[in-house]
Amino acid sequence: MPRYIKKGNISWINIIKPTAKDLQFLADEYNLHPIVLEELVRPSARAKVEQFDSYLYFIYHLPIYDSQQKTSRRGEIDFIITKDALISVSYERLEPVELFVDKLDRDNNYKETILGGTTARLLYYLLDFCLSFAFRELKHIDDKIEMIRKNLFCNQEKQLLEDISYTKRDILSFYLCFQPQQGVFRSLSIVGPNFWGPETQIYFSDLEGDYLRILQYCTNYKETIESFEETNTQLLNIKMNSVMEKFTVLAFLTFPLVLLTSVYQTGLITKPHITNNLFYDFWIEFGIITVLTLILLKIFKKKGWF
Repeated sequence: MPRYIKKGNISWINIIKPTAKDLQFLADEYNLHPIVLEELVRPSARAKVEQFDSYLYFIYHLPIYDSQQKTSRRGEIDFIITKDALISVSYERLEPVELFVDKLDRDNNYKETILGGTTARLLYYLLDFCLSFAFRELKHIDDKIEMIRKNLFCNQEKQLLEDISYTKRDILSFYLCFQPQQGVFRSLSIVGPNFWGPETQIYFSDLEGDYLRILQYCTNYKETIESFEETNTQLLNIKMNSVMEKFTVLAFLTFPLVLLTSVYQTGLITKPHITNNLFYDFWIEFGIITVLTLILLKIFKKKGWF
């Protein structure tokens, strides 16, 4: 069911999951263009702003964090705005809109401030609330980046590789949802004053400034996580190279034993008999090889190769 909130001459109609009856009501009450009605049937892939004779229509996408998927996804609000009514249409319950409605219900002074002016002011406060919510959504990304920063040089490269991948995906999902809205705020800064009057320019300039501030935070997080990923990859490569060096040295240390065994097996050299007892011969030969190995090990340590 649509939610109606009215104060004086200004009303807000909030529709969630619009039905055919809701769309017919909007068509009859506000004489909407058939293309606009068609757009309201389902979510749209592109954000945009369009001005008609008696109303504005625009689509706004906002990032919503999905705790199960551990990443941000796109939510959508379609706005139809006349001089005395604001209609918002969403296709699911969106937390920032629900919180905004609750605040209006609980605080009469806030409701008087929001609805006591024009629909431009109502739109400003609703979008500002959504932007503030998006800024709070960045808090979990900031926490993840801080955790990665603390563990970067704590010998946790493998775990960090997974953490960085999840965080990078989260930042990218937020960025892909949020960055295209720049055109919406720029268009509102132009279309808004033409529709409501030049005195409303300050509202849309402030919204655009808040948007750019959040976008800058997102860009900074994107660059930071890429730097952390590069650093962690370098640390992981250093460890892998160190392990490979040790295996190479160990392989070289066992080379005398392998060589001697291979020569005896091929029969190119007849195995010498140091004594007439095979048991003693084995241990004498084993001791010689062990001594050679220890000498090589000492040389490698002195050279700093092991």
